[in-house]
Order: sequence, then structure tokens, then C-alpha cells
Amino acid sequence: MQESKYQVINWKRWKDTKRILEETRDQLKDDRKAITYSKEMPGTNHMSVIQRYNKILENTDIYDGYIHAYKIVIERLENCIATLLNQEQRKAIIIYANNPGKGESGMREQEALKQGFSRAKFYEVINQSFNILDTVLPLESVQKTDAGLIQD
Repeated sequence: MQESKYQVINWKRWKDTKRILEETRDQLKDDRKAITYSKEMPGTNHMSVIQRYNKILENTDIYDGYIHAYKIVIERLENCIATLLNQEQRKAIIIYANNPGKGESGMREQEALKQGFSRAKFYEVINQSFNILDTVLPLESVQKTDAGLIQD
């Protein structure tokens, strides 16, 4: 599968994941919604729950790393679509991204017809778009060394 096709298929899912991570991080940091607890609570298992909760609160910085990674990939894809593709190609990419599943080709084709594409023209434009995006989108492996970053 082409790298650009893979990224377009997962584009909406990545945006949702990023949004959910941001909401979760913000809710964990919100003191008004924090769980209140006391060491005098009845029962024997509360201390382990309290320790787990405190560990989660201490590690909210991990969310920032994941959010940043998703943000980089999403913005890179959106910038490439906006700058490299013409209006017709952008329409085709958005239709494809809104109906990414293998069984959704019929829905894609119906949406393309509503936008003024014939079936053959839609797939021709989408293939051209993927080829253009493939010239810049593949993520190259980056390796850290003592001297700095070296690309393979």
C-alpha cells in the first residue's frame, strides 16, 4: 500500500485519537474533577487504588508526547494536501478520507458522483493525488547517534 494512501485512510482516526488524548489529559489535570480520597476510607484495597491514581496523574506528560507526535503527522499530511494538490484532487482526497473502508467503495463512488466525478475520473484523480503525495509523505527512518541525527 502506498504511504500516502495509508495516511489518508487513517487521517480522520488520527485526528479523533489526538482529540481524545487531549481531552483525557485535560480532565486528568483538572483539579475540580479529581477524585477526592482519604487514608481513613473504610476497606483495605483503597491504598492501591490511590497509588495507581497518583501514578496516572504523575505521568500526564506522556500524553503530551503522543499528542505532539499525532499533531506532527496530521499537520504534515494536511499541509501537503493543501499545497501540492489542486482543488479537484483535494475534493477527491477528502471523499476518500471520509469513506476509508474497503467495503465503502460504493459510498465513495456515490459521493464522487454528487461532487461531479465519474467513477473512472474519480479513481484517476485519486491515483494521481496519491502519486503526488508519495513524493513527499513517506516518513524516513531517523537514527540518533552521538553526533546528532542521521537519516538512513
